[in-house]
Amino acid sequence: MNTETDYDIIIIGGGIGGCAAALRGAQNGMRLLLITGSRASHRRSRSQWVHNIDNMIGLNDGVITDQVRTSLEKAGFGPAAAHIAGEHYHFNNRRIIDNTLQRLERHYAAWTTILRGDATGLVRTPDGFGVETEEGIARSPAVVLATGIMDEQPHFEIIDRSGQGHGSLRSIYPFANRGVALYCIRCEGHLTRNDPVAVIGHSETAAQIAFMFHERYRNPVYLLGNGTAAALTGTSQTLCEKYGIEIIPNAITRFVSAEVGQLCGVEFGGRPEIKVRFALVALGTHRAYNDLARAVEAELASGDLPPEQRQVLIDYRGETSVRGLFAVGDLALRRDEPMMKQIYTAQEYAVRAVDSIDSRRRKAFREAALAS
Repeated sequence: MNTETDYDIIIIGGGIGGCAAALRGAQNGMRLLLITGSRASHRRSRSQWVHNIDNMIGLNDGVITDQVRTSLEKAGFGPAAAHIAGEHYHFNNRRIIDNTLQRLERHYAAWTTILRGDATGLVRTPDGFGVETEEGIARSPAVVLATGIMDEQPHFEIIDRSGQGHGSLRSIYPFANRGVALYCIRCEGHLTRNDPVAVIGHSETAAQIAFMFHERYRNPVYLLGNGTAAALTGTSQTLCEKYGIEIIPNAITRFVSAEVGQLCGVEFGGRPEIKVRFALVALGTHRAYNDLARAVEAELASGDLPPEQRQVLIDYRGETSVRGLFAVGDLALRRDEPMMKQIYTAQEYAVRAVDSIDSRRRKAFREAALAS
């Protein structure tokens, strides 16, 4: 990228929303820059914890294995076909993102630039925006923010060899990496079926998630405050009793593993262990990566939260209060209705945003052509 470069659209964020926006923009023939983020910023993304996507039509390994098995059988490779039939191939965010980046580089490289780094600043210009990167300034009349959020992680009280207690969130990592510590009931709740589940949280939202588990899947459910008493309404307290949801305020000391990354129980200080197969983290938002939106004074949601935890308000097109600045994915919040934070809704809003930008671009083309 040159010191200063102009694009039809700049997309900041290399997760599902950002990649969906980039693919749509490339297919629309727009000269675009996709800033994917660095390795450090990837690690801070919620999308890194989604490891098994099978709640979307067509995004299932059966679509692949059936075709490959049929091809192998026709070619006379019976043993290979039988082996394929018994395999399970996970779809996860990382695979989908990598495949999208490959498609952009293979098929749309003539008008697509991919920068595997971070956007360090955003400023308004007379014609749109300037995006600061380590390689220079990129300019565009339209910018799509897909920088995401990060959930608050549970800290466990770890006792060291000297008997001293230390709060640490590292204990959750092996279970998140194996897909048994979950972050979205809509995306992953069905994986639990009838297995016992621990919802880690102490808010009314955490209680509502616990109710959804019981009502949808008939799970035995525990609500774990991890050292904080649950702040529930009277109705929610009653529902916990009716549904048999045990509320445990004690601090968590350990996740018990039957084998590497496989959850079988939770230990506490001051009460017996419980047996669970899954845990869902419901502690709220730790960080909304809204720095660039705040830099140009885009309106934020949730005024009762600190600014760094607030999502960016958008309209039905995905546009923020700043014309030409759009937000998609977990970072965005609709003004007029709740947004379900799922992969397919991230893609839907990415397409809406890019098509809105493209519509304005094409309108300018038409007006210029008619005026000439």
